[in-house]
Amino acid sequence: MQLMVRLATQKTKVIEGGRGVGKSTVLADEIEETVHDMPRSTNFLQGVTFQQLLTRTLPSTIASLESFGYKKDVHFVIGKRVPRSWKWDEPYEALFDYKHVITFYTGACYVMLSQDVSSRGINTASGISDEFCLLDLPKFQAETLATLRSQKKRFKHKKRYLSQTYCSSIPRTIEGKFIYTFEEEAKKNPKDVFYIRASSYVNAENLPDNWFEIQRRSMTAYEFDIEIRNIRPKAVTGGFYPLFNEKNHTYTNYNTDYLKGLIDNDNGYEAKTFAEMDCRQDGDLYPNQPLDIALDYGKFCCIVTGQENFLYEFNYLSSIATEKQEMIDKTVERWCRYYQYHKTREVHYWYDQTAVGKDARSPKTYQEIVVETLRANGWTVIEHYYGSAPTHDDKYKFWGIAMRNDHPSLPIFKWNKHNCKHLIESIQNAKARQGRLGVEKDKSDERKDWVDQRTTTHFSDAGDMIAYFKYSNRLVSSGFAIPVQIR
Repeated sequence: MQLMVRLATQKTKVIEGGRGVGKSTVLADEIEETVHDMPRSTNFLQGVTFQQLLTRTLPSTIASLESFGYKKDVHFVIGKRVPRSWKWDEPYEALFDYKHVITFYTGACYVMLSQDVSSRGINTASGISDEFCLLDLPKFQAETLATLRSQKKRFKHKKRYLSQTYCSSIPRTIEGKFIYTFEEEAKKNPKDVFYIRASSYVNAENLPDNWFEIQRRSMTAYEFDIEIRNIRPKAVTGGFYPLFNEKNHTYTNYNTDYLKGLIDNDNGYEAKTFAEMDCRQDGDLYPNQPLDIALDYGKFCCIVTGQENFLYEFNYLSSIATEKQEMIDKTVERWCRYYQYHKTREVHYWYDQTAVGKDARSPKTYQEIVVETLRANGWTVIEHYYGSAPTHDDKYKFWGIAMRNDHPSLPIFKWNKHNCKHLIESIQNAKARQGRLGVEKDKSDERKDWVDQRTTTHFSDAGDMIAYFKYSNRLVSSGFAIPVQIR
């Protein structure tokens, strides 16, 4: 796959590949060729968020460049101006700020662009992007592609001029499926567009001998098909949340000032700084407001976190899943580590009768474990116990009203696109069927061990619990059967 991308003559190349297939090597390969083909050129490295570039794209790309023999702070620098004593040429297009720039010894550079920070005002000669399927395509076309206009007279005869290379895994959401339009375009115009799909197996010689067995043991069959075999999942029709629209209901909001502060220093970019992030990176977190949480319990446990703000919005901030066979207290501990810097250490815990059940590995109920773990980490816990859960039909009707986001008695509901990745996937994968008491959520996938449980209805059940228990009493006139609050 890597060789085919290198030999491809098309200006636009899109790689859809599994985990370990070598996408980072492809990007590093493209960078290496570009900085030598067009010395002193300005190019773009596109990410959906600045956080993604810092925590995922750069570490793997740096590792791949170093595997080629190019050393950071020897052959390239990140986030700082090159010392004059090095006598490197500067890009033809003058740059006044190098804090978000990768500069090479040939004088060529890559400006890091993200969709949560404006990319207008620069001129570029080529570009690459990682996690391409996560981009907002219209914004990418209007802002980033419009920058491809640099130094035509100098570079128009160069192989890499106006080249674009985009790497992606299989899109997990409806919005991300725009990458398939490039596949269709490659069939229509093969001289202009190159599209390749590859499973991880094509890179087997570069992976450890037991790598595939390790991945198979750590993943469900569903996840293995997507992440390793690069098999596209089938679309879900007749969903339980028919009004959910990723474009209208999701948002991106990182604390970019905080992230910039981690590299805006004389030392530039250091990957270890971004190894484990916490809530300080989140721009949608109101520090003086309490948090709302709900969990789903059992062999698979997960936590959904939300918060109502002063704009009368209820934002789903994050969704955290248990590791394989992990006890629930470990999952709650991970939640506590992530939110340890939240100023108002008050959390509202919403739960029903499922929380009074027990894990066979502990004599305590799920509710007791959750509350004790939170309090041990310094949180004030406000418990909201509602006994029996509402019927699926009531939740279906509630979301039929709530997701319109136009009811005067309800807040605007939104979901953080990146921190709630699995919650959103759970919502989009939730099927509906007609039951004895009305519409039911199809939970059959929860009983299938080979299906990745993060993609089934667990997360959406926890998300339902917060919204329904917190707000459905405002819709009593609409005929909802509101559970009685016990505690």
